Amino acid sequence: MSKGSFGLGIALGALTGAALAYLFAPQSGEEFQRDMKHKMRDMKDKAVVGLDDAIIDAEIWFDRKMANEEEQVEPIRYERHPDHVAPAPSYTESPDVFIED
Repeated sequence: MSKGSFGLGIALGALTGAALAYLFAPQSGEEFQRDMKHKMRDMKDKAVVGLDDAIIDAEIWFDRKMANEEEQVEPIRYERHPDHVAPAPSYTESPDVFIED
């Protein structure tokens, strides 16, 4: 049995099981949809809270990491000086470029 046919069998079995569960559910369609909306909303809220916690933990870790560094490195500041700036290119029309009116 190849991996592709095994994966296809699992996918078809899952879809068939979901369809049968939906058809033989003890609730009406409206009740089922309402319950699913509530469950999805709860899952979304839990995911948002988990993401917020992860972001706060990352910020705390980063702040501690920056506070523990012995030497704070200042960013490099570049000055724009005529000696450091390349001259502007000179543009000329090449003979093989034609502009049609």
